[in-house]
Amino acid sequence: MKILIVDDEPKIRKGLCKIVEMHPGWYVPQSFADAESAIAFLRDNEADVVITDIHMPGLTGLDMIEQMRSACPQVVFIILTGYGKFEYAQRAIDLGVKKYLMKPTSPDEITAALEQIEADTPRKKHTAAFQKPTNNLIILRAKEYVDLHYRDRFTLRDMAAALYISPNYLSDLFKKNTGMRLSDYITEVRLEKAREYLMDVHYKVRDVSTLVGIADPRYFSSVFRKKYGMTPMEFRNEYASRQFEEPEEE
Repeated sequence: MKILIVDDEPKIRKGLCKIVEMHPGWYVPQSFADAESAIAFLRDNEADVVITDIHMPGLTGLDMIEQMRSACPQVVFIILTGYGKFEYAQRAIDLGVKKYLMKPTSPDEITAALEQIEADTPRKKHTAAFQKPTNNLIILRAKEYVDLHYRDRFTLRDMAAALYISPNYLSDLFKKNTGMRLSDYITEVRLEKAREYLMDVHYKVRDVSTLVGIADPRYFSSVFRKKYGMTPMEFRNEYASRQFEEPEEE
């Protein structure tokens, strides 16, 4: 079950993420400090449950739910707030909020609410129908990110932030759907780009590692040799010699 966390308090977000991810089959693809970011995430991604505060900078949690309700009718909402005003609770009921929990609450109460949602909502087939295309879109965007940024020194966290998902979720999803680690894929792309640079004599061999985002030339030479069975210089020389070979007579 995919559960989004929306709360402007970092300690609350961290605590909720920990509670969710301790339960088998539950995970947090991303958490947000504001409603607008959560809405942007759900434009291109699926979620089963959203746990949100009411009062946050910018859009309120209730206004966010109202916007999400029409765009994402399958999402179940839980409000976790320190405000017990009747008008808030009444509007939450009108918006179809499943649970209205008051801060401070216990991990057991949150877990029980989520377990009830999981048991009572016949959404597994519906979620599965959207899961594969959504995952494919994330993988495609991850590959596009690598193609655009292979020259740069970026981290998994940088990449995940650009895709509006958590680093662990991105890493696990990529491995599950492609059969290879994301770090290995990034290296593969960089080495393929390196081959292209080495086939162009305008680029010096010693500069190629930097051009493909690998800062350490020794490490670059090592992984290149492991992949292609020769050093970058040997590859350049072999490619150059083939260019000057006379074509065989027919």
